[in-house]
Formats: sequence, C-alpha cells, structure tokens
Amino acid sequence: MTTMFQTRLTMAPSPTPSHSKRLDKKKFTHVSSEVIARGEHMSLAKYKYVDATGSQKIWEVAERCQKAKSTESDSVCALPILRRMLKYDCLVLVKQYRPSMKAFTLEFPAGVVEPTDPTSEASALRRLNSQTGYTCTGLKQTSPLTASDPVHTACTTKLVSVEINGDDLRNLNAQQKFGEGEFYEVVQVPMNDVLKRLNEYSEDGYVIDSRVYTFALGLTMGLKMGAEQNGDKEDDVQIVTNIIDH
Repeated sequence: MTTMFQTRLTMAPSPTPSHSKRLDKKKFTHVSSEVIARGEHMSLAKYKYVDATGSQKIWEVAERCQKAKSTESDSVCALPILRRMLKYDCLVLVKQYRPSMKAFTLEFPAGVVEPTDPTSEASALRRLNSQTGYTCTGLKQTSPLTASDPVHTACTTKLVSVEINGDDLRNLNAQQKFGEGEFYEVVQVPMNDVLKRLNEYSEDGYVIDSRVYTFALGLTMGLKMGAEQNGDKEDDVQIVTNIIDH
C-alpha cells in the first residue's frame, strides 16, 4: 500500500520549471584573478571568466586579505536561541555601529575565523561568548559553505545554530569579552513576536541584517503554514498574515 508520503516522494516536481532556461555548468569557467587594490583587511580584484556564450568577461570582486586555513569559510555566524524557565524563548542579536552603513545594525553574533580557531563551530561559539557573554549549551546544526554577498564579494560564511540555557549558572553571570575598539549591545527578541519587533527597530532607524530578517520571515511563515494545516482559528492565522504583509 502506497502512503501519501511515498507518493509525494515519487511525484516530486523538477526543481527547474518548464519555462526556465537551463544552465550548463561546464560552459562557465573562471579564467584568472588579479588584485588591483589592497587595503589592510580587504582587497579589490578583477576576475576574468567565460560565460555561456563563450565570451570572456570581467567582474570586480572584493576579497579578504587573510583567510584561516583551518576552515572552509572565512567567517562564521551564530544563530542563538535563549531558553529560560517561565519566559519566552528569545533570539539573541547584537546591536553595533557599522561605518559602512553609517548606521546602527541588528545582527547575529558573527565574525572572521581566526587562524587559532580549529573549526567553524569553535569560532562561532567564541564569537557568541565574546560579543554576548553567553555560553552555548547546545550545538544544533552547522550549515554548509554559504556565500555572504555573491554579487560583490568572494567572502563565505557558515551558519551555526546554537541553544543557550539561560538558567545555566554561566549564563546567569554572563559577561561580554570583546576586544579593544569593539562595541556590542545584546538584544533579546521574543521568538513569538520577532518579525514585528524587527520592523519596529527598522522604523527607529536601525538597519536589520538580511540574514536576521530572512530568519524571522521564515519563522513567521512557518508558524502561519503550521496554523493553517492544524486548523487553528482564522483570527490567529490572520494576525501572523498581517505581520508578513506589512
């Protein structure tokens, strides 16, 4: 007897719809890289590549000057959830001033992988502890290599989801440990209201990191779809829908 789950597996649609062009990966080739300007931390390079037509093209790309050899990615990003007894679960973010944005931002704890970091996970937990003071009590999942900004840079990152037991003695006595010239303010956003809160921060002039907003949007959409499938009250579903629409 075929179950509904088995039927869905066998009838899974192609990831590429019929109206879409299909790209031949073999026709796109990186030819060369040339650094045309170098700063203390970043460099500007000129990449030559061949596209699907066989034409050679040039693309300007920002690169990191140094990269740790111990990990694939040159940066890491921690996705921390704070759990405490009798309190809402919270997404832990950091507020900081970003000169490139000329504004304050709300971001996940993140940073460049240092040569002394043995793994991406170790680097993410170090960043979490130094920027927020919290100690990870549960390492959940590590993403594969992802692109930070594939249009403009060659920078890569790994996302590490972690759980923080707020009732743990280490976290009851949390202390930030960031270095000279670093300034972070810890922000705890309730998970049941995260998208609305981020929109309010945006209205107040803060720039929300796209990864943070994407996480919040996905969480809210998941709650909405789950509520619809479980047949929850229409009013409850509408509340979440309104948050997404606005």
